[in-house]
Amino acid sequence: MKEILALLVRLQLLDDKIRNQRRRLESIPGELNEREAAFAAKEASAEQIEAERKARLIRVNDLENEVSSNEERIAKLEDQLLRTRDAGSIRIGQHEIEGLRDKVSTDQEEALGLLEEIDTLEQQRDVARADVETQRAELAHFRLVVDSDEKELGQVLAAFQVERDELLKPLSGKPSLVYQRIGDARSGKSVVPLRGGACVGCGMGLNPNDQLKVKAAKALFQCRSCSRILVEQELWSAAVPAE
Repeated sequence: MKEILALLVRLQLLDDKIRNQRRRLESIPGELNEREAAFAAKEASAEQIEAERKARLIRVNDLENEVSSNEERIAKLEDQLLRTRDAGSIRIGQHEIEGLRDKVSTDQEEALGLLEEIDTLEQQRDVARADVETQRAELAHFRLVVDSDEKELGQVLAAFQVERDELLKPLSGKPSLVYQRIGDARSGKSVVPLRGGACVGCGMGLNPNDQLKVKAAKALFQCRSCSRILVEQELWSAAVPAE
């Protein structure tokens, strides 16, 4: 029975490796998706900065056209005032000129402020674009690493599966069935060591008589709390293959 228990320990350790390997394989697409999403966000941010810069350029152009139009109107009104002697017309013209000059001043101030913002946005855009290109290169490299890792992990997993099949051959019958049944119920943890008089799986302490049964290793002994197969610590350690 000790030989069977030792094989069960080795099977348990191998199954732990297989689960870890599968988790690593399953995590790769998620990590790749996260990196691609982060890259897309940076790219969108750079595009947004450029869109804001262009919008301000359009506004500056509109303001410049409006200033030019108002300045032409002011010149025309001033010319008309020089040629008229009607006091009412002069007051109306002067009032319109004053309003237009205020509008020209306001528009010019807004345009200057926008030009400063455009300079800042251009700097931010250039930094963002450089960051995007860096991230693009890193993402391309990561995709290559992912392809390589998936291939390598798949090969390791296949090798583990072959080793598992070999371990199962002498475990046909009750040991194999019990192992499988417990693993299905306990997230793959079918075999655990007895350490300090307690089940490592659930922490339940065993009475002295049960501890003796585990140490004797004459039959499969299952924890009365979690049903896992218990193996004495010395036997467990001896069954662990040397790396």
